Amino acid sequence: MSGYRTLHRIQPPEHYGSSPPTPIWRVRFSPCRSSSSPSQSANEPATTRTSPSSLRLLAAGASSIIRCYSLAERTEKDANTNDILDASAMSVEREDCLVSKEYYNVVERDDDGGAVRSRATLGYAALDIARNYCGADPSAGSEVVAASQLGGRVCVWFRLDPLLAEKGTTVADDAATITAGDGSGRAKYVQPHAEFTVNSATGTTLAIRPPTLGNYYSKKETDILVALGCANGAVVLCKTGLLAARPGGENAASSGAVVGDSASASVECITILSKSTPGEIVATIGGGHACVMSLAFHPTSPNSFATGRKDGTVDIYSSADDGGYLSFRRMHRLVHSSFPIRALAFSRPDGALLFAGDDDGKLYSYDASCNNEKTHMSAPVKLVACALTAHKGWVMNLIPFPDGRRVATCGSDRSVRVWDCGMGLASSTPVHSFEGAHDGLCGESIAEAWSEQVVVELVA
Repeated sequence: MSGYRTLHRIQPPEHYGSSPPTPIWRVRFSPCRSSSSPSQSANEPATTRTSPSSLRLLAAGASSIIRCYSLAERTEKDANTNDILDASAMSVEREDCLVSKEYYNVVERDDDGGAVRSRATLGYAALDIARNYCGADPSAGSEVVAASQLGGRVCVWFRLDPLLAEKGTTVADDAATITAGDGSGRAKYVQPHAEFTVNSATGTTLAIRPPTLGNYYSKKETDILVALGCANGAVVLCKTGLLAARPGGENAASSGAVVGDSASASVECITILSKSTPGEIVATIGGGHACVMSLAFHPTSPNSFATGRKDGTVDIYSSADDGGYLSFRRMHRLVHSSFPIRALAFSRPDGALLFAGDDDGKLYSYDASCNNEKTHMSAPVKLVACALTAHKGWVMNLIPFPDGRRVATCGSDRSVRVWDCGMGLASSTPVHSFEGAHDGLCGESIAEAWSEQVVVELVA
């Protein structure tokens, strides 16, 4: 027995009225705190502080709203233990709703105390979350969310670390919010801190360059950067207009960067916006190849990422900081599949493995461990295992577990499966399989929590 079971099902909000539920395309657990824990002190040393007291889940899809939820138990439990979550004690509450500036203006005009209904929208086809922090605290840091619509429209939201907010820290040029609706349908709508369009991007692939690495930004770049895939096979790296965290705690904050160490930061108003133009393209990588279907940054190599393409190839790119300028070049091309690669991710915490899932239902595992100590991923990347029948249809998405031992996948066959990264893949035998029992396409996206016990299945 694997021990996995269904704990909770989040239903569409009742205030939709007669509007039909919309498909969910992407879901992510935030790596940041959902709220400050009652058992944690803001002055407690970073190295002894525990993980977040609750999980923060974001869901995006065909709706014009990205909904945020808080998942927590009503019992005190150390989040670092291996205790499973208690379904009978679980509390799932909706928090804020992230919307575009256009939708926010509609909500503001229609706020007469009644329900706010969804307008026609392209929805958010891609979603990513990053922890804007450089330091020793494993759960500190402000949350940065980036999402893109079809056609390359990108929205970026910033959420201050709850412990900093508790200490009285405020954000200069913070985004406006409005509370609308009534009863259980009342919600807080948050407009983006930055919004821009990249005309060449498809809007279906997006990844935030992880600020937690701290040392990879070139001398000329201080922004948080996002990568977007294009139909012509290129990847564009763009500025968001938000400052990336820098090591140094209060010194970084006083110099205008985002606060680093939440335990040492003083009460002040911090600046999060840079002087850059949101959407400014820093680099265009590749081009002239098949359309980019998936993107994944390496968790430890400063300037490396992988792309999955429509023709089944997987390309790995790296860049050196050449006098303050980023100069990417392709280091590897993996050609074991001839079907579109929609699912792609490096294992955590060290990126020793690269997983790729294609439209033929195969799940590939590549050994990239020789590159862990290298900057440019110039060492060999070799195929080590392939699950020939991971799914009876497209592999829609995958997510590695934080301990590096397992990976979860979801497919168009309406199933979610958990795999052992060793012999389980080679034998095409999953540790656990959630078979879909719903109408329509099931499991377009999945997410997992850092506690390794939580897997979320989405139903369209």
